[in-house]
Amino acid sequence: MQMQKRDDHAVSPVVGVMLMLVVTIIIAAIVAAFAGGLGSGSSKTPQATIQGTYSLTNGMTITHSGGDPIPLGTTTIFVRPTKSFGPDADKYSWQINKTVIYTNQTQNWATARAFLPGDTATISANNLTWVQTHTDTSGVIVSDSQDPTYGFDLPSNVGLSFVLEFQDASGRSIGQGTVIITG
Repeated sequence: MQMQKRDDHAVSPVVGVMLMLVVTIIIAAIVAAFAGGLGSGSSKTPQATIQGTYSLTNGMTITHSGGDPIPLGTTTIFVRPTKSFGPDADKYSWQINKTVIYTNQTQNWATARAFLPGDTATISANNLTWVQTHTDTSGVIVSDSQDPTYGFDLPSNVGLSFVLEFQDASGRSIGQGTVIITG
């Protein structure tokens, strides 16, 4: 029986060339992705922990309990009744008028730049009607705070709750908290 000698010398260079080719293609794909804009993501939405209180006699407080600073110029604050108001309550929402909100009782949110961790904002009891408003068909701002079903200002709704939510200009949630209505 005669032994044959195998010649495996050509396998190593072929494998090496294939590996180099694959690495080159991967690097080219990464460079193309960054050059084409795939590498630059959109701006990150700030995230915050929001807490609130709502008292018919003392007004409303909003506390930034932690997280990122919230830019107020591009932020919208919404309130939505929870299911404690009834099965369809969470289909309603109102945008809070920022002109009645004050940070640390001095700076109006209509002109403030940011809501920082540790800050507390207030709405006086006299201005609670601005928490639930909508614009009617003639362009007049109407308060829904005394709505017989979903109004937050009704003594009969003490003990019920609503959601307070901050959203950025794109409608993405920055933070939210559940607020219980007290007397």
